[in-house]
Amino acid sequence: MTSPSTVDGVVVVPGGTGNVGEGIVRAFLKAGATVVVPSRSKDRLSELAGHVGPDLATHLHGVTAGHGTFTEADELAEQVKATHGRVDHVVPSIGGWWMGKALWQTSEAQWQQFFLDTTTAHMAVARAFVPRLEPAGSYTLISGFSAQKPYPTAGIISMHGAALLMMREVLSAELDGQRRVNDLILGPIITRSRPQGSAGWLTADHVGHAAVLLATNPTIHDEHITLDTRTDLDQLQRRAPAGDRT
Repeated sequence: MTSPSTVDGVVVVPGGTGNVGEGIVRAFLKAGATVVVPSRSKDRLSELAGHVGPDLATHLHGVTAGHGTFTEADELAEQVKATHGRVDHVVPSIGGWWMGKALWQTSEAQWQQFFLDTTTAHMAVARAFVPRLEPAGSYTLISGFSAQKPYPTAGIISMHGAALLMMREVLSAELDGQRRVNDLILGPIITRSRPQGSAGWLTADHVGHAAVLLATNPTIHDEHITLDTRTDLDQLQRRAPAGDRT
């Protein structure tokens, strides 16, 4: 992968201790950003620091805090602003894959966990951080192919993903160019917990690379960006400013 340009400022990655989030965190750290990752678990924050390595971890700031409710997200955003003075980019990587039962067999507990909790967390984070972004800042949502294509027995995830894509469109319409908002629509991803996959699958680090490209390219805004193959990533790289393509 060609290295994207340097990222100056503060990047917040809710869900950064997760499988895909780790790649996003690592990519922004490599690009020189200060990266803030919230988690209720100190152990998971420590594990993340170990995964990115001691050199990169010097610019990693773990915050023991939640972000799943409006109150938690507001408190987190205030804490980040108070500590670092600014918020330049936010890349929530909240939620994950699940397959279980047909929609009419779904339990209330499953609906709560895989749709309501994760969708509420995304809404809470957007509500808290979008108004606090720097004028040149960006907000990048992460969704998946299931948001656009129904997968039997994974209907909750499809509905959640579709809600995120519409949330991004609404944010774009309401911001009307005042801030850059985009989404990355992912295919299957190779991660630390799922190291095996088809030869064409992208990795969590590829996702991180794409997130950095979006954050550093002021010409990309209000877009659905498909990220399924290396060709997709190469096309995104070619859209980078000329000085960042080499």
